[in-house]
Amino acid sequence: MSKQGTVSASDLGGLRPGSNDWKEQAQLQKHRAVKALQSSLRMYELNEKIKSTLDLTTRLLDIEKESELFSEAVKVLTSDDGMGFRDASLLVLEEDILHTACSTLERGKKIFPLDGDNRYAHWLAAAREPGEPGGGSGNELMVELRSRGRLLGLLEVVQHERENTLFAGLDSFLEWRRDMVSRIGEVIAMLIDNLRLNRELKRQSTVDVLTGVYNRSYFLQRVKDEVKRACRYDRPLSLVFIDIDKFKEINDEHGHLAGDSLLRELGSLFRRNIRNTDVIGRYGGDEFVWLLPETDLEMTSSAARKLISELTDCRFDLSGGGTPGAGVAVTVSLGAASLLPGEVEVESLLRRADEALYKAKNGGRNRLET
Repeated sequence: MSKQGTVSASDLGGLRPGSNDWKEQAQLQKHRAVKALQSSLRMYELNEKIKSTLDLTTRLLDIEKESELFSEAVKVLTSDDGMGFRDASLLVLEEDILHTACSTLERGKKIFPLDGDNRYAHWLAAAREPGEPGGGSGNELMVELRSRGRLLGLLEVVQHERENTLFAGLDSFLEWRRDMVSRIGEVIAMLIDNLRLNRELKRQSTVDVLTGVYNRSYFLQRVKDEVKRACRYDRPLSLVFIDIDKFKEINDEHGHLAGDSLLRELGSLFRRNIRNTDVIGRYGGDEFVWLLPETDLEMTSSAARKLISELTDCRFDLSGGGTPGAGVAVTVSLGAASLLPGEVEVESLLRRADEALYKAKNGGRNRLET
């Protein structure tokens, strides 16, 4: 036997097969071989997961929709060529309720209120540092998805039982695994936050802040696109100008804040009363413009008269008091035009609808002209 206590081939060769000493030494060698194999497997698993962490980041960077981000993240977390977890779930927080955005687990329940009796609410309520992972069992880990100090949701992963067996007793691996899941959560939270910021920036670049309808520049681009499409496929297209009657008098009598409030409420009313395929924009001041693809002048006139009728029963509180039942009746004038055969100029369509609007204003207001 060597000085370090290991057994060499010559040591074994001096022992008689079948003797107790020979069996003990053979068993010791077998135990050491298994330990060496476990160490090699541990290193392999660690290296693979480190590479997969980088893969997770690069595969998710170019995604532009949250739903695609959730789906791809869960796929990477659970695939054999990814992180290799048995299961993964992403839950997104909306108004104090966690919604299951994507999961490989079979769930009867998809929503989990933060003030409810569910394991996610209990876990979040437990005292721990923000971002510190935890879980309910040895196979399971949960981590908060946080960005800029705000809770966005939760990431939950479940490890294969074989990994628990392989890494049993190796505290350094358990710590590394917890740290890795935390880092993955940070990456996903950052990507969610970036997508939402980009969506908000895009919304602000296309939507009129006061009224919530599209702004003039975006609306005109949509008109150009729809005119090209209508001409290419020989499809109908109509446009309606909407002008608030006596808006200057409303501003003079009730003030500009009341006028802004009216514009805001009308923007909301218009959005509720148009089709999903229609486009509504603020052309300027108190003037709105409504685009109706796949709609001829007769159908457009019918839709416009319904809008006038909808306004008939509405009352708008311009005092700021919010008194139920109190308010001012408001009317609008509308001018409609449809794309003519061979007409390709956007300006021509806009001009004819604008001329129809002035006919409505001069004809007594609260009416539609074509």
